[in-house]
Amino acid sequence: MTNKTKGLLKVGALGLFVFLMAGCTANFCSEADKAHIMYAYENGVTVEGTTVTPNDNLKAIIDDSLAAGYQVPSDEFWVRLDEKVVDKATERAVVESFTYTTEEQLLEKYGYLKFLGNDDTLWGYWDTWTNELKFELGAENAPDTDFTAAYKKAINTVYTNFRACIALSDGYYGPDDNYFFTGKTWGDAFDKGLIEGLLVYPVAWLVDSLSVVFGSNTAAMAGWAQLLAILVTTVIVRGLLMALTFKSTLGTQKMTMLKPELDKLQAKYPNSNTNQNDKQRLAQEQMELYKKNGINPFSQILVMLFQFPIFIAVWGAMTGSAVLATGSVFGLNLNASVGNSMISNFFSPGWWTAVVLFVVMAVSQFVSMKLPTWLQKKASKNVAHLAKNPAADSQQKQMNMISNVMLIMIIVMGFSLPSAMGVYWFIGALISMAQTLITKKVMARKK
Repeated sequence: MTNKTKGLLKVGALGLFVFLMAGCTANFCSEADKAHIMYAYENGVTVEGTTVTPNDNLKAIIDDSLAAGYQVPSDEFWVRLDEKVVDKATERAVVESFTYTTEEQLLEKYGYLKFLGNDDTLWGYWDTWTNELKFELGAENAPDTDFTAAYKKAINTVYTNFRACIALSDGYYGPDDNYFFTGKTWGDAFDKGLIEGLLVYPVAWLVDSLSVVFGSNTAAMAGWAQLLAILVTTVIVRGLLMALTFKSTLGTQKMTMLKPELDKLQAKYPNSNTNQNDKQRLAQEQMELYKKNGINPFSQILVMLFQFPIFIAVWGAMTGSAVLATGSVFGLNLNASVGNSMISNFFSPGWWTAVVLFVVMAVSQFVSMKLPTWLQKKASKNVAHLAKNPAADSQQKQMNMISNVMLIMIIVMGFSLPSAMGVYWFIGALISMAQTLITKKVMARKK
């Protein structure tokens, strides 16, 4: 296996690991949250006299089941099921001393119980009521097992891919404020896991708190407040990360400044890729050069150790923040993935916003990753090579290949990012470019 192939496999494995781990932060949605999402999707039927009209989502499930030949429940079943939901909601309202004037207000508060149970397990009451109605109305009026399976699968799909349940207080969230979520505490986060408690929840808390400060609860600032919150959060997170890794970053910049000296050493041992003795001597002289200039060549590993869990935490927070699922910017919901927004609703305001975000994110990532290389080339362009250096050329080609593969993987991952994370990456790339240029100037003055 060639070094080139090994390099590609290493980068591919690292990228796959990062992508898989990015989705491994826990989902903060409670069973009650899921039931609220389910009820918002399928909120019963409208009854006028003897006519029963399902809402659009329920009608789609019924139509698909009829086409598949399943036994669809009768209108009477849906009416009686709705009555049981009202009875259970009334019972809960009495227990919690909730005051209401209309049935609509009652169901808005407690209709989600349709998909919950006594022990807060999903579908508990629904299964019980369905079995009761089979005896009351006859099996011919109740759903068969095929319809029940199809119905549950369709409803479950609604909450399975939904993660934006991290809210600091009880309230309505979502694109149209159509989901009610209970507030989550730091204790709830630690119950989910260590990384959720230490990193994910604090970032989500910061985004939520800043959004409220900037006016996310007002019609004029809905969406824009969240965007400002992401911007400030990015600056804070990246600032802390820079402070923690400053020494390592400084060492990396010193290595950039030493590129001409490293080129001279590599030119001194042109056969180091085939001659073991030259290879050892080159490595020894490189380490002496690093030591002389106070550089730890392994410092980049330390940077990655800090960056990786923070990247995962920010991903989890941006995906899980309920406030980011509320409101939009130029038609783009900040919780929606960039890719889904681009492949749906062509030429809508949200589509154009997603396209622009993806382009500026990709370009900024490209420039931020390539900028150090460009500066290295500029610094070493006047260095005279003593002879052609196959080892240096091979090493440089491998580094360029790895860099390009990583860039492509970042862009591919960016396609599946929530829009909020795309904004974070864009702002982060600008900060990285500024950091690179400023550090270069500081290092040049010191030199």
